[in-house]
Amino acid sequence: MSVIGIDKEKCTNCKLCIQECGRAYFSVNKDKEVVFNESLNTCNICGHCIAICPEDAIITKDLDDVETFPGIDSPESIVDFDKIYKLIRAKRSIRLYKNKKVPKELIEKIFDAMRYAPSASNARMWRYVILSDPEKIEALSDEIVKTQYQYMGFQSSEQALKYFKSIGRSIFYNAPHVIVLYYRVVEKNTVMIGLRANDAGIALTYGMLAAESLGLGTCWIGMIQGAVPMNKEILKILGIKGMVLGAFTLGYPAVKYRRTAPRPPLKIKGLD
Repeated sequence: MSVIGIDKEKCTNCKLCIQECGRAYFSVNKDKEVVFNESLNTCNICGHCIAICPEDAIITKDLDDVETFPGIDSPESIVDFDKIYKLIRAKRSIRLYKNKKVPKELIEKIFDAMRYAPSASNARMWRYVILSDPEKIEALSDEIVKTQYQYMGFQSSEQALKYFKSIGRSIFYNAPHVIVLYYRVVEKNTVMIGLRANDAGIALTYGMLAAESLGLGTCWIGMIQGAVPMNKEILKILGIKGMVLGAFTLGYPAVKYRRTAPRPPLKIKGLD
């Protein structure tokens, strides 16, 4: 996948690509024409030059998902603030699910929404695994409980496991699916860990909001992140290697909420 040049028959030399590209791929030559620097090798395929060009003059290779649609140049006309604000306030973390699998085509829509989440330098290093086998989900839950029992307030892993068996559910609330985001590379630098975590949070939020719009429910399960470094059996169950940075349950909610939940005001400096 790459940006490989400019269609000179379409280009009007508006210079918007120059303003948009942060890696100096576009410039003006002595004839005052916008040109593309083919010698560089630092493009991260952010796609902003493609998106901003009024004449569709950016030439690409193997980028097959570029499209346009009504409202793309004014997103507020697609979904106004009141609607998206209500969706945000209506979203709840679901902890009771129906015993019903989510159709594959809906799950694919959720992954497609996460595909378009932004990431630092457009690195897009996240990978995903989805568990839909109840036995695997339960085994994953058990391994996390063994590691995180103190965090949950139990005296021992045995006590914690016994409790969850007695109530007939796992830490995943008997959801039919669990989606896990991970990175193949285990970052050592704390700054990079923070950036990867930011990327993970944004991507999974995209997915959770997409799920909400499809009549589905989700719940972020943070304990898996803390458990993985202390229990490699978790990675074996998931069938992956690397660093887990987020997970959420997915399914049809077995409950309905009738009003919003209270939240304290934000503490903000600089608005005065």
